[in-house]
Amino acid sequence: MGGIIIESEFFNGINNLKDFNMIRFLIASELRLKLLLSIYKSSKSIKELELEFNKKSSNISRGLNELKEYNLITRLPDKKFSITSSGFLLVENLDHLMINFENIDKKSEFWENHTINSIPNKFLKELSLFNDSTIIKSSPMEFSKPINVYLKNISQSKDIFMILPIYSKIFMDCIYDTIINHNGYLDLITTKDIFDLIIKSDSEKYFKSLVRNKKINYYLVEDIANIFFTATNTFSSLFLFFDNLVFDNSEMFFIDDENLVKHAIRFYDSYKSYLFE
Repeated sequence: MGGIIIESEFFNGINNLKDFNMIRFLIASELRLKLLLSIYKSSKSIKELELEFNKKSSNISRGLNELKEYNLITRLPDKKFSITSSGFLLVENLDHLMINFENIDKKSEFWENHTINSIPNKFLKELSLFNDSTIIKSSPMEFSKPINVYLKNISQSKDIFMILPIYSKIFMDCIYDTIINHNGYLDLITTKDIFDLIIKSDSEKYFKSLVRNKKINYYLVEDIANIFFTATNTFSSLFLFFDNLVFDNSEMFFIDDENLVKHAIRFYDSYKSYLFE
């Protein structure tokens, strides 16, 4: 069986022994690496992996169990195996050898503390754009700092693209003001339940009025990823959920780099196309 050669420069900047040992564990076995990369692309059953790699069930099972022990994959209720936050981060590092590992490592705790299971695998890779973001956190002195930073930047925006799995009247009122004051536009993906809450709480009928004036375009779906994602002409942000599906408003990924903001808008368009393909 052929080996896999990775240049020594790959390990530059890795000063965390746990990270180093995990990478060494992964690349020590060609089958383990292939299994992880396959599951990274899409969730797979043991049978599908057997056919893909033409290996015995016992070999596949052993490799999967080893990856599970390192919390790189998890088994879903439908018996398929899916990538975890840790596995996603590790594959990102392997896939992008030129990315500064130290930079990803700074964000790893954020990903690992939240659930990403509802995000389609094909889009996890695209969310790596937030590896170059700033993490805005609550503090004892500024408990609402992420929300305040978000609202300030929304109020200075014009065109807004949003994946909305939660309802907040504060958010919606700020968005209405922004659209009206800046002659802006909102492109919104949400669920029927969230939409009903928006309409119910909108006593001034801003939402319906802005829809009539073609300032809001919305798309209702049965199920969306558990990410509160926003991209505008000036910034992009990302809030996630804890494993118990409780929304976490205490931490936010934030980017205002022009190129990354464009990338974020492309992510939104790609996700919208995926939902309605």
